[in-house]
Amino acid sequence: MKIIKNLVICFLTVIALNSCADDEVSYAFNEVSAPTNVAASFNISNDDTGTVTLTPTAEGVTAFQVYFGDVEEETPTDAAPGQEVSHIYEEGEYVLRVVALSASGLTSEFNRNVSISFTPPSNLSADIIVVNNYEVSVTPTADDATVFDVYFGEALEEEATTIMAGEVATYTYAAAGDYTIRVIAKGASATTIEYEDTVSISDPVSATSEDFIGTWVLASEAGSFGVGPAIGDVSWFSLDAQGIEDRACFIDDEYVFGSGGTFSTILGSETWIEAWQGGTDACGTPVAPHDGSASATYSYDDASSSITITGTGAYIALAKGTNNGELSAPADAPNSITYTVSLSDDKNTMNVYLETTEGVFWQFKLVKKVVSPIIGTWRIASESGSYGVGPAIGDVSWFSLDDQGIIDRACLIDDEYIFGSDDSYSVNLGTETWIEGWQGGSDSCGASVAPHDGTASATYAYDESAGTITINGIGAYIALAKGTNTGELAAPEDAPSSIVYNATFIDNNTMSVVIETGTGSGVFWQFKLVKD
Repeated sequence: MKIIKNLVICFLTVIALNSCADDEVSYAFNEVSAPTNVAASFNISNDDTGTVTLTPTAEGVTAFQVYFGDVEEETPTDAAPGQEVSHIYEEGEYVLRVVALSASGLTSEFNRNVSISFTPPSNLSADIIVVNNYEVSVTPTADDATVFDVYFGEALEEEATTIMAGEVATYTYAAAGDYTIRVIAKGASATTIEYEDTVSISDPVSATSEDFIGTWVLASEAGSFGVGPAIGDVSWFSLDAQGIEDRACFIDDEYVFGSGGTFSTILGSETWIEAWQGGTDACGTPVAPHDGSASATYSYDDASSSITITGTGAYIALAKGTNNGELSAPADAPNSITYTVSLSDDKNTMNVYLETTEGVFWQFKLVKKVVSPIIGTWRIASESGSYGVGPAIGDVSWFSLDDQGIIDRACLIDDEYIFGSDDSYSVNLGTETWIEGWQGGSDSCGASVAPHDGTASATYAYDESAGTITINGIGAYIALAKGTNTGELAAPEDAPSSIVYNATFIDNNTMSVVIETGTGSGVFWQFKLVKD
């Protein structure tokens, strides 16, 4: 019995030990992962020696192996976390490799092209982009430069941000203001060159959902659509002039934010169709559910500066972009997508950012299709003084519509002057308008007389900066059929092919129109129009 008892105790002990060992292995491997965020700070001595220094960094790392890439079958240089290593290069192009090792033996790798030149750097420039108000990105370029020292100009004793050629330096300012950004290009040569520019940082523009109401399109300009490793960096792909031409079917897509929180995408007959949609990266018929048929809504969160689009198949600018990666098939479209957004001061430009996966930022610049206040149907205001003539603008002392005139000229007051969104223009006179002696009438209401009868095929051009409206089309006019830029008509057949009016908007629904009938004549006909 004693022997059996001892055997049982031993057997139970073995089971216990094995059980503990199994648990320990299981927990340990649950935490195993390769190092992440592998990077390296890199600098070069400006002494014509080709000496570089490198400090590799990563998370979850125990050691580094550095391959400088200038010899075959290279033995790596070992480095501990935080340790700086140096190397002397000859002139040339090399691929630098940094391998990060974890305690488990798993590795991650960082590669970077290194250009070593003993020729002094030249042709230095920098692309400076203000991102989300306080944040700025700087992308310098230069010939024969290995690294760039970037100073953002906020701190008195600022330490340079050093980046390699092809990289982007980012910085977030603490306050609004004008700052001088300095960039120093360095190579292996002892000679460096410097570039500086001023950047204006403004306080964030607070927005509400109402500020997004309207129709938005991608800006038809280079760089308005792209992707890169950081906000403000579209170095991986960026729309260029040829892309604007090739993707015209995409540039004209409309993203419509409605007043009730509704959202829709208007693609027309074609948009840009990619391989994951069964296309060939070319213009083609929209593919469901990304075809504009989604019943969608939007919501804006000012605290996080984000817009969430809800509705399967609804999106802004990039059909394949989601918060969980890029789609591989249309059927995988999510129910909602959240974008980071910022508005310009005038709230007519929207920058949109979507991080599809960690470190992959799609970026779009949208512009609001501003509806000109002139578009719509206008009539002479049914009030005293809304129609008249005098020796100066604001003076209608020679003739002015009064209360009796409003009654007598009701057929004129109800005439419609219609400015279309497509630059078309028409006059709707109904069955009667005011007919004067030069038209064969008796200064009273009567049937309209050609060509001033509303049948003209006409267009208009509104020049906001000049404050003028040009009406093109024989017989087309505003308010006064006989008024032209060369005088008052004596006969209908003398109607000109175009007339230019001065126009001032009192508000979006009230317009003051003036025509001097004959340049320098001192005869100013003046009308106050109101929009239906």
